[in-house]
Amino acid sequence: MVFSTLFGCISCSKDDDNSTPPQAQSCDFNVLNISSTESYVFEDNFSQHFIQSPRWESENADITLVNDEGQLTANSNDTSNALEAWKLYNTHMPYHKSWEISVDVKLPLYWNSNGGNEAQVGAGIFVGKPVVSGQSSKVYECNMAVVNGQGRFVQAQLIANRLGEDPIDVQFRELEQSKETANLKIQFCASNKMLSLLIDDTIVGVGRTIDASGMDNWNLSDSDVMDVGIMGFAENTVITSNQPALDNFKYNIY
Repeated sequence: MVFSTLFGCISCSKDDDNSTPPQAQSCDFNVLNISSTESYVFEDNFSQHFIQSPRWESENADITLVNDEGQLTANSNDTSNALEAWKLYNTHMPYHKSWEISVDVKLPLYWNSNGGNEAQVGAGIFVGKPVVSGQSSKVYECNMAVVNGQGRFVQAQLIANRLGEDPIDVQFRELEQSKETANLKIQFCASNKMLSLLIDDTIVGVGRTIDASGMDNWNLSDSDVMDVGIMGFAENTVITSNQPALDNFKYNIY
């Protein structure tokens, strides 16, 4: 997978003026009634909540339970490719109802790195279209990332073909270098089929629809569900200390 960087984005376009655009959703999540909710604080039984699905294969990396956090680990010395970890949550999200998923992300300011200024690490959440076999091709992936010695950012990547790697759209915002922790949230508005990324309850961009009116049509019907989960990556580096970590995963269905 190709990830954008702060300096010279790779195959991306940006909504990146650091302003706070209005939330272009027809859903007001503050007034909706929750019909179902669940949270996991990364304690025991990690594997019962997050599984390694063949639809979401990891590449030389994993997310494991370490000291009550979901910690990104890498087991390869290959720094020429992004080391990716994907974990599928045990509950699917509906297409006919509005919902949101969220997670706390912690990224170190510094880590042991052999990748120099090109190295970057990140962690976050994703929504994907389930498929019968193989990796899901369509995904809305949101992560907070940091470039070694340069800066940190949050991004939402809408990817029409995950196996083809290049995102068709990237929403991007630079963050303060000192910002080590943040809450990432993906909201899905059922009335207009829009997925949106929020960081600490501030929306990034204006959201992206996944029906015929959007940049990519996931061709889902009201009886369909969507994969959700957590992910992390290390690009041009192998982390040997201060791994990115995830905590407090939660979903609300309205």
